[in-house]
Amino acid sequence: MDVFAVTGFTAFILWVFFGAILYYTERDNPDPEMASYYNTVPNAMWVTLLNLSGESPLCQYSIWGKVVTGIIGLFASGVFGIPIGVLGSGFEEIVVESTDDTPDDEAATGTPNSDVLALSKDDENGLEEETHHRGNYIQRVCYQFVNGQGSKMAMNFEISIYVLILITVTVGIFQTVEGHENSFHQLEWIAVTVFTIEYLLRTIGAPADPEFRSIGSNPVVATVRYLFSFYSVVDLLAIVPFYLAVIMPGSWVDDHDEYLRMFRLLRLIKLDKYIPSITLIDDVIRLKRRSLLITGFAAGTMWIIFASLLYLGEHEDTSNEIDPVPSYGCASDCTMSDRFQSYFDSLIYTGIHLTGDYPIITYDSFSRVVCFIMVIAAVGVVSVPSGLIASGFAEIVQSKMKAKHGGEEPITMAGGDAGDDWYEFRYRELEGQEPPPSRFGPKVDTWQNAVNIFLNGQEDPVTGKTIHTNKSFVGRVFIFTVIITNVLAVIFESIPEVDKAVGNQAGNFFDVFEMWSVLIFASEYLMRLFCAPKNRGALFSTWVYATTFFGIVDLLSTAPWFVEEALIYSGHLDSSGDSAKIFRIFRIFRILQLEDFMVAFSKLDNVFRASKDVLKATGLMALIIWVGCGALFFIFEENNPNWRSCDSSIPLMTGGDDSNYTDAPGCYDFESTRACNEFYPGMCDQAVFTNVPNALYFTAVFLVGEWGVVDFTWPGRLICLFLCVAGIALYAIPVGTLFDSFGAVLGMGGDDDEEEEHVEDGCELGEATTTS
Repeated sequence: MDVFAVTGFTAFILWVFFGAILYYTERDNPDPEMASYYNTVPNAMWVTLLNLSGESPLCQYSIWGKVVTGIIGLFASGVFGIPIGVLGSGFEEIVVESTDDTPDDEAATGTPNSDVLALSKDDENGLEEETHHRGNYIQRVCYQFVNGQGSKMAMNFEISIYVLILITVTVGIFQTVEGHENSFHQLEWIAVTVFTIEYLLRTIGAPADPEFRSIGSNPVVATVRYLFSFYSVVDLLAIVPFYLAVIMPGSWVDDHDEYLRMFRLLRLIKLDKYIPSITLIDDVIRLKRRSLLITGFAAGTMWIIFASLLYLGEHEDTSNEIDPVPSYGCASDCTMSDRFQSYFDSLIYTGIHLTGDYPIITYDSFSRVVCFIMVIAAVGVVSVPSGLIASGFAEIVQSKMKAKHGGEEPITMAGGDAGDDWYEFRYRELEGQEPPPSRFGPKVDTWQNAVNIFLNGQEDPVTGKTIHTNKSFVGRVFIFTVIITNVLAVIFESIPEVDKAVGNQAGNFFDVFEMWSVLIFASEYLMRLFCAPKNRGALFSTWVYATTFFGIVDLLSTAPWFVEEALIYSGHLDSSGDSAKIFRIFRIFRILQLEDFMVAFSKLDNVFRASKDVLKATGLMALIIWVGCGALFFIFEENNPNWRSCDSSIPLMTGGDDSNYTDAPGCYDFESTRACNEFYPGMCDQAVFTNVPNALYFTAVFLVGEWGVVDFTWPGRLICLFLCVAGIALYAIPVGTLFDSFGAVLGMGGDDDEEEEHVEDGCELGEATTTS
């Protein structure tokens, strides 16, 4: 309570403070819409509230407004979110403590009875032995072959199915783009043939599959059970539309071809047989069922209450205008009342707001107060069920992976950490070893050691800390400064006013600064190559340094400049042209050289290795949710007239007394945008969901909690609700897993033990005096 009170008061001060500042910076904004939202302090505080909650519904700010909102985005929104997080985490903690959610179901604990563990480390041999007692020889061979058991050919066949699924899904998405409907159609023939063979083999091998036949049971019953199983239906739906189109050309199949093509995307679900993901959701619900019941009831109650309040505030709001929503019965002069025609309409928009996003901000005063309460009190609480689902899914996957290792954590090399690879293993092996002598003699050894100490410092054998001489410390500060100024130069050079002020012709200040920077970075790169045989971080190898993260970054910081100069000198590139700018943009990669001072990106490969088991399952689930919801949005929203626009000469709708209504077919009268263009060639346009790639783009935006468009048809609204309730949380699990692993990997490194120090020249290493 005390923490909530203190952080809540701080958040309130920030809200008032930034609201007042933005009122003064934006009240005279030349953009009429911006000025209308900042013409009074209360109005300014409404938009500032959304800014502080992480939303930016407006963007046409003045220079000072951009500075203020930038500060809000970088710092203030984090502080403002603390009381919301405290409230939500407190509620979750109380729920978890009061409910004894224990994994009392075998599927939740990851014991061998779970289907998910069918391919654990000892199960393959067990299944083969068990399968020997089921079915005849041909049935057993078919079963083992399609499940990648028994031979190298079977394993390769299983891998080829993975690859073919991903390729055909990608092609199916691409074929929804206008003009590419028949691209790669030969590949579809090959894929359908392979999937048909796989389906037949699975049908023949069903009596040998322990999932469908117990020992001594009738093989016919096992085959029938397989034919009506989930994966069998998925396999059929993925290939039957193709055969229908071949058998019945010119029929209703061709008329609905683009929708039948969507069944090909179901092939993604086939991957769940090999990497369980979607099928784990019921395990998650059983694991967290008590907590989900309580938090779900609380979230549902808040959702219903706030939807009621928003409906009361907006169903008669005729003062706030919105864009046309013809699918809701309004083609012109539409207002918020056209969005909130019923309580069920309000449920949709409230659900979106409870995910923390505010794509709609044209509310009246009463509704703004309701939204304020939602931001402060409800969002944190309503997000708890989604968080429980996400954490439960991660727990289930991790328990399965642990069971695959015989109930133990994966074994790592002595002294190693999860995610370690050959580099970390070799680095530890070299601890305490002297670098090899140079083949060019002891004098070169002396030079290499001196350069290595200057660039990389030395490790104190007593404390294990890296220490630097004064010269080395000054050199590092100098390189750090040059890196930062180079990044700033790239940013400022892109501003036309600044570029013009320094003279945007060849040989200007930025070009001279770039030349000197390249000379500095190139010198450092050559010095690092030279001293790599004495640097344990390079495994005492010039080749290792040149081919790993640091060496590649150092090379990229200079190589583009030399390539650019060579092309200009040879006459193949105009120094003032757009092509030259591409090379200049490469300068921004110099920020990666800061990795020498603070570990971050070079640990990403460790992060992926440490979390690869969880990423396999959660990544597949996220992919299925993304592609599946994107395809459904395309099917339901492709012809939504709410996002259709036509030439100004075309009437909006037929009939009526208004000037927008005539006897000619109107823009919104056509069932599809294609039909509109057939009647009015090239004069009708659909803004969003025009093909699956476009729908996938918007779905990706939705899945990160941002709703660029919200006026869906009712089927689209149902998909929207799914994403709000569970889809966003499930989709975020892989990213959350990466963040957790990233923090764990960095923490394992013992950063506190690697603080860098510098000492006076001439001091003995073991007796060096550190300075701050």
